[in-house]
Amino acid sequence: MASLNKQQKRAKRAKAKAKQIRMVGRKPLTLDDDLGHLAEPIPEYTLAMFSKMREAEAIARQDMLQILLSELSGIINDHPELLDMENAENEAMAATHLAADMLIDYRMWADGMDRETAQAWLSEPQFITDFGTALDTYRQSLEASEDKND
Repeated sequence: MASLNKQQKRAKRAKAKAKQIRMVGRKPLTLDDDLGHLAEPIPEYTLAMFSKMREAEAIARQDMLQILLSELSGIINDHPELLDMENAENEAMAATHLAADMLIDYRMWADGMDRETAQAWLSEPQFITDFGTALDTYRQSLEASEDKND
């Protein structure tokens, strides 16, 4: 695990990048959107993913995380500029940072949490375990899909 100082630097960069991402080319929210607790507008494709995540989370957190991973893959394909390659060692790390940012934004959107509380949620041991399991399952499904295509 990275040192506390390095984790804090990463969190600061991720927060700045998330803010930058949310501010680029966004449709302004209206009062009818009932998302007044968020500082910046959320793009349509992210709102669609968040809605699916909320429905899946009502069943199980693993289902919600699977939706995140599969939807995020499509979002990255459509919007590769979302990956912050300047602050990541490789594309996988940049995608992980983006997933963390999306999860924080999701929790803020779904539950009205403030950023610190949402970040703390990501640090909970059970969440880390669940995310690791979801990531392993997602990777296995990708490998199985590639095997079918070969």
